[in-house]
Amino acid sequence: MGKCKHCGSETGEGELFCANCGARLEEEKPEAVAVKATEEPPGGSAERAVEAAAETKEAEHEEVAEPIVREVTAPKEPIVSEAAAEKEDATEHKDAAEHKETAGPAAEDRTSGAEATAEEGSAGKKKKIGSAALIALAVLGLAIGFSARTVSRNLGSPGERFLAGQFRALSKEAAVLSSAEQVFENGFSSDFQLTTELSDRQVTALTRRGLFSGPYERILRDGSEARIFIGKKFEKAVLNLELGRGDDPVLQADCFIDPDRLGFCLPKKSDKVYVTRYPEVLQELGSESRLSTSMFADLQFPKELRAATVKRYGKIVAAAVNRNNLKTEKRSYRSRVLKPELKHSLEKDYTIYSWEPNAEELERLFRNIADEMEKDRALAAWYDRRQEIGEQFAKASGQHPGRSVRFEDLADRLRDNAETYANRLEDRKFTWKLVTEGREVRAILLQLDGGDTQIFCYERDTDKGKLYRGVKVFDSVLTEKRDLEKSGYYGTVACRFSRWFYTESFALKYSNVDFKKKSVLGLPCGKYRLLPGGDEDGDGIKFEVRNEGANSLYELKNELGSFTLKATKTGTAALPTGEEENIDDELLDGMTPQQGISKFIGAL
Repeated sequence: MGKCKHCGSETGEGELFCANCGARLEEEKPEAVAVKATEEPPGGSAERAVEAAAETKEAEHEEVAEPIVREVTAPKEPIVSEAAAEKEDATEHKDAAEHKETAGPAAEDRTSGAEATAEEGSAGKKKKIGSAALIALAVLGLAIGFSARTVSRNLGSPGERFLAGQFRALSKEAAVLSSAEQVFENGFSSDFQLTTELSDRQVTALTRRGLFSGPYERILRDGSEARIFIGKKFEKAVLNLELGRGDDPVLQADCFIDPDRLGFCLPKKSDKVYVTRYPEVLQELGSESRLSTSMFADLQFPKELRAATVKRYGKIVAAAVNRNNLKTEKRSYRSRVLKPELKHSLEKDYTIYSWEPNAEELERLFRNIADEMEKDRALAAWYDRRQEIGEQFAKASGQHPGRSVRFEDLADRLRDNAETYANRLEDRKFTWKLVTEGREVRAILLQLDGGDTQIFCYERDTDKGKLYRGVKVFDSVLTEKRDLEKSGYYGTVACRFSRWFYTESFALKYSNVDFKKKSVLGLPCGKYRLLPGGDEDGDGIKFEVRNEGANSLYELKNELGSFTLKATKTGTAALPTGEEENIDDELLDGMTPQQGISKFIGAL
C-alpha cells in the first residue's frame, strides 16, 4: 500500500492511477523490474522468477514497491481457468512423483551419511559441515519463508479471489463518497455569509415589478448570514439566522432541535425562547408515532456492521464460484458504458472471467444465504429498526404504511422462492463478468439475456494520462472523463437518472481543480459549470470554489449578477438564550403565541 502524492489517498499494489483523484502515480524504478514474464499461464516459472526477484528486492529495499510486470500475456491473477488449473495440478503431481522417485536413494544416502558422521563424531573424529549443506539449509529456509508469504498472499478459493479484486476496485471508487461523508463525520459547524451584487439590468427589472424595495432590497443589499451546527449523528442542530445583516436586520431567528425538544426565538419580536417537547405533541396530534431526531442515528449503517456484512455474505457467494462455473478467456471486451457515453473504446485484449452458474447452483446459493440471514442478529436488528422508523414517518405524513417487511421475512421469502428465482435467472442467462488488464480491473458486469440487459456495469480505463470511468445501474448512468494540465485537473461528470416514465440528466464540467485543496463543504477548489439537462452548448450555471485563509468562497456568476457564499472552517452557532416558555398546549389547541410569524411571512 502507498499514498498518492497529489491527494493523499491510499493506493493499491501495482496501480498506475489514483482511484480518488485520477492522478498518475510515480512509475516504478527500472531496477525494480527484475524480469519480464514470458508467455505462459499464471503460476509459470517465469512469473515465479518475477515474484522471487521482487521478494529479494523488498528484502533489500523495503521502501520500494513490488515491481509491476507490464508485458504479460496472461495477467498475474490468482484466478485461473479450469483447464489451466487442472494442467498445473497435473504438472505438480507429476513433478512430485518424479522428485519422490529420484530423491528416494539420495535420501537414503544422506541418512547413511548422517549416521556415519554421528558415529565418527562419537569416535572423537571432528568433521566440519560442508559448504554445500550450509547452502542447502539456507536455500531451504528462504524457500519456506518465501512459500509462507506467497501462500498468505494468494491463499483462497477461486471464488474468494474472484470477489476480492472487485471489492478492492469498488472500495477505492467509494473512497470518493467517503471523503464527502468526512465533512459530517465529527459533526459540522460553520458560519455562512451570502452576499449579492445584482446587475443594473436585473435591478431595473425588479424595480419595475415593484419587488426591489423594502425588505427585499435590504436582504439583497446587505446580504444574509446563517450560523449552523449539526451533531455527529444528526440528532441535534442549531441555526442562527439573519436576513439582511446590519444593525437592524430584516429578520432574526434562533432555532434548535435535539431528541427531546424543539425551540426558537425571534429577538426582534420577543426575548422569550419558545420550547416544545415535539415528540409527545406530534404523537398526541394523532400521528400515532413518536418522531425524534434520535432516529437519524438509528438509520445510519455502522461501518463495523457494514464490513462484517460484506465479509459474512461474501464468503457464501465466493463458495458458489468454482472452477466448474468460472470460465477464463483472453479476448476483447465490448464496452457498455464508456463507449456509448464517453466515446472511449476498450479495444485491448483482456482476461475475462465469467461466472455462469446453473439453476441448481443458484438455488443452493440462495438457500445458504437465507440460512445465514436467520443467524445474523446484528443485521436483523438494524434492518428491523430501520423499517420501524419508516412506518412511523409514513404515519406522521398521513400515508398508510402497510406492514413493513422484517428481516426474517426476507430470509423466508428467499428460501421459499429459491428454486423459482434460480430457474428464472438461468432462463435469462445470468452472467457475472470480471474484466482485467494485468492487475487493473477494467470492468465488472452483471447481465441478463446474453448482455441485452445490464443489471450493473462498472468500467474504468486510462489512456494517455486521461481517466475514463463510469457505472450503469439498469438505465441510470454516471460517468466521468478527466485529464490533467498545468493549471490543474479538468473534465466532465455526467449523470442520467431514469425512473419509471421520466429521465433526468445533468453534466458538471470542471477545470483548474486541485483535489488536494478541499473546501469547507468538501468540494475541491476549482472552476465549475453546471449544465441542467446535460446540454453542453448552453451557458449553464458557472461557479468557482476557492480558499482564502481560513474561509472557503463559493462564487456564482451569471447574467443576473454575482452571488458569493463565504463559509468558515469553524462555526459560532449558539443556543438561543432567554426565558423559556413551553407552548405544548398552544400547539395542541391549534394556537401559537407567535402570530407575528405568519404576518411577517405574508408581508414578504
